[in-house]
Amino acid sequence: MVDRAPVAAGFHCTACGKCCNSPPLMSVDELFRHAGRFVGALSLRRVRPPRAGTRHVVDGHIVEVTADDVAAFAALARRQGHPLPDGNTLMIATQAIDYPSHGRCPALADDGRCTIHAARPSTCAMVPLDAWVPDRLQVVSLAAKRRGGEHDIGADCVSIMPQVPLPPDAIPLVAAGAVANPEYATALSRRRDDEAQEKHHWGDAVYRLLTPELLGPSRGIESVPFAGYRTLPLVPVLAVLADDGPEARARCLGFIAAQRQLIAVSVNAALARRRADDKPMTAQLRQFDTALSALAQRLAH
Repeated sequence: MVDRAPVAAGFHCTACGKCCNSPPLMSVDELFRHAGRFVGALSLRRVRPPRAGTRHVVDGHIVEVTADDVAAFAALARRQGHPLPDGNTLMIATQAIDYPSHGRCPALADDGRCTIHAARPSTCAMVPLDAWVPDRLQVVSLAAKRRGGEHDIGADCVSIMPQVPLPPDAIPLVAAGAVANPEYATALSRRRDDEAQEKHHWGDAVYRLLTPELLGPSRGIESVPFAGYRTLPLVPVLAVLADDGPEARARCLGFIAAQRQLIAVSVNAALARRRADDKPMTAQLRQFDTALSALAQRLAH
């Protein structure tokens, strides 16, 4: 049985750590700030636009995509992403990567608390919201996160219900088609601003560098997923940033040195663990190290 009653969402953090089960998306400045803790990567993802008239059933209640929702997504996509010929949008971002076998963010302490909470990435500050989802459709995204799955957290910190009073321990997160909590509304806006600024600062240039491989005869875009990310070395981003002048080049060289040291430590620790499921990440990190080394040589000369 379904109905069309407006749906609200509440959030109550239980410090379960499920949203910290992997490294986060991070801006370049955030990666530079934590160069000795997080290995940075360039991440690609395809994003489908919502279609007007699509109906999502959220806990027995229908949330129907409207023309306004489609327009809101289009505005986000123009500001944060890059259009693809098939009508989808390419998300180009930077993120941290680590061995999946760790099952946790490198900044998570043994007691389940974040060791960089005061300077946490903007992605983390807006959890469990999604910067690419229009505000009115956040309830659909939150319901998926609660259900769990390959790319969702499966936590019970999200409450979904018609717009009646939420549980007393829950923050009213989404109500009346908007992000209701001022703190989370600010965090969501900040993350969207970060992505827009990254697009302007280096994303457009990296997109132009990647276009021949992604949209050319090799159809590399088909290897970019709609769920999850295709991760590449951070080299194109660093190459673009280093073009800003000697100071930027020196900053990039310092970052590369810290990253290569962190990769060496991570790989050596993985070899000591002797886990078969660590091998793909070890191979990827070694590829990253080779690419960073080659870039460092070019920048140094």
